[in-house]
This record gives sequence, structure tokens and C-alpha cells, in this order.
Amino acid sequence: MPDPRHDDYHVPVDPAAENNPHGIALRMVGSGRHVLEIGCWSGHVTEHLVAAGNTVVGVEIDADAAARNTFVERMHVVDLDTVTLTSVEHDRFDAIVLGDVLEHLRDPAAVLADLVQLLTDDGVVVISVPHVGHVDVRLHLLSGRWEYQPDGLLDTTHLRWFTRASLRELLAGVGFVATELDPVRFERGVSGLAVDEPIPHDALRYVDDDPDSRVFQFVITARRADRVDDEDDALAPIVVEHDDLDARRAADTERVLADVDALREAIAHRDREIDALRNELDAWKHSKLARAMSPLRAVYARIRRR
Repeated sequence: MPDPRHDDYHVPVDPAAENNPHGIALRMVGSGRHVLEIGCWSGHVTEHLVAAGNTVVGVEIDADAAARNTFVERMHVVDLDTVTLTSVEHDRFDAIVLGDVLEHLRDPAAVLADLVQLLTDDGVVVISVPHVGHVDVRLHLLSGRWEYQPDGLLDTTHLRWFTRASLRELLAGVGFVATELDPVRFERGVSGLAVDEPIPHDALRYVDDDPDSRVFQFVITARRADRVDDEDDALAPIVVEHDDLDARRAADTERVLADVDALREAIAHRDREIDALRNELDAWKHSKLARAMSPLRAVYARIRRR
């Protein structure tokens, strides 16, 4: 039976959407290609792949969802943790799409190594994975928590999590080179993960110093390493990175604003301390003890002048 928590896998898709994994993946695939879509569910992305002039073969673990996908040429209902795809599919494809799939597999490296055999010489693999280094997860951990969610970064069905480095290592280990990366970025708080407040300024600044801290998902195009030219290889592991400059500028601006806020708070705290000291001094000056000691202070002053 399908998991009712994931009925929302079938979501509206805007092929022109920016900062969206579906829109980015559709752009990376392009048109006029023979596509293998793994984890195609009931066809919310398949529909747009076909509309762009692609032919699509689907792979889905959920039989009910697969039956609702009317856009594929044919469908394989298989569990890639137990069945190698090459044992049931023998075509070669110009593009293989794994949208939010690898994190659900027990051994994603084995699956990718098998898929290499289904790729044409110049074919591409388009992959999207969640980024465990997003600011929300880091602050969630700093709060001493690791609480699973029905969906999102800490989805209860996720078996794997990825950083930029671990994704690169996974690809290299099975003979792929990433040639394009378009990160999906969201600011702090979008995941709904619980975080202790207030967050220490130094901790937040440390996290913000990493430009990947706002990356929610990595969406990449990868090619077989033996088919990447020397010129391209010099640019590996990531050849094209979209919007990183704008993201760094935004992160720098946010850090400056945070520093300004911290300085303002420090100045306000200092002013409060000065006011408190002035009040204490005024109170002492007007106290009975201060008035009683006034003649003694006058005698002491005369003695010092001698």
C-alpha cells in the first residue's frame, strides 16, 4: 500500500520555476531525449518531460502511483534496493533522472553504478538530493535535537543525507563527474525544524560563514567520467554553479546586518550599565552615610594639601 504521508509527492510543477528542483531538473534534461525517470510517482514531472518532446520510461516502487502515471511509454515497478534495473531494462538513455531518490536507497552507489550501463555515451544523469548542511539542520543539532518529520530535510523515509563533498565523492566512486550544479536555496526557518532561541550570535555567524548554509537541495547534471573532455575535467567536480555570487552577496549582507545588530545591542547594554552606575553614585551621594562622612572628607582634603 502507498504511504499516505507522501500523497503530496504529486504536486503542481512549473517548468519555468526558478529555485525549484523540478523546474531546474526539467531545464537540465531539455527536449528531444530518451529519458529514464526513476521515482516518477504518478507523473507530475513526467507530464512536463513528455510535453517538452521527450520519451520517458518510468521506474517506481509504488504500484498504485505507477498505475496513475499515464505519460510513460512503459513502467517498471521495482524496488532498486533489491532489483538491479539492468535486469529488467535494456534500452540506453540520453538522460536518467533521479529526483529526490538517492536519499531513500540503502546503497545509492550500487544503484548509480548499475545505471551507468543504461546511459548513452554522451548521456547525462540529473540528480536532486537534500542538503543536510542547511542552516536549519545545523542549528537543530546545536539545540541537541534530531527529530524526524513526515517530509522535508529529516524525512522519516530518508536513509542517507548529503553534503556537497559527500555527493561529489559518491559520484566519483561510481565513475561520474558533476558538470553543472544549480542549488535550491532557502533562508533559515523554512524547514520547521525546532531550534532553541535565542541563537548565540557567534554560532549563527559561524554557520553563515559557509556559503552552502542556505542550500536546501543540490540539483546536478553528471556525466560519465570517461566521456568528459580534458578541458571539462579541469573544471570538475562542479563546472557551472548558478547564482552562487548572488547568494554569497546576500550572505555577506546578512552577516554585516547581524554584526550591526550585535554592536547596537552591545552599545545599548553599555549605556544601561553606565546609567546604573550613575544612579548608584547619585544614591550614595544623597545617602545619610555620605552626608555623615562629609566633614571627614574635608579634613582629609586639608591634610593632603599640606
